[in-house]
Amino acid sequence: MSYTVTILDTPFQFQVNAGETVLQAALRQEIPVPWGCGGGICGVCMTKVVSGEMVYPDGDPLALFEEDAEAGMGLFCVGEPRSDLVLAVPEMNTE
Repeated sequence: MSYTVTILDTPFQFQVNAGETVLQAALRQEIPVPWGCGGGICGVCMTKVVSGEMVYPDGDPLALFEEDAEAGMGLFCVGEPRSDLVLAVPEMNTE
């Protein structure tokens, strides 16, 4: 199974395979997403999850504070989709 990730206000849309993080899929498909540590610690990849569900199989990441999660934010370096996702990544806006 795979899910489609769309990044708002950019031309980017890509597939994420089961068991793969959004970051792994983006890098595999040469999508230039912002990221730092790749382990959920630094917060560079924090993004607004506009629609869809992203989960953290290894537990909540350290950089995702409760108030961020409540505001609909997520860390795609360690997040795996459980549905198609629409993400807002301001650093990538082209429009």
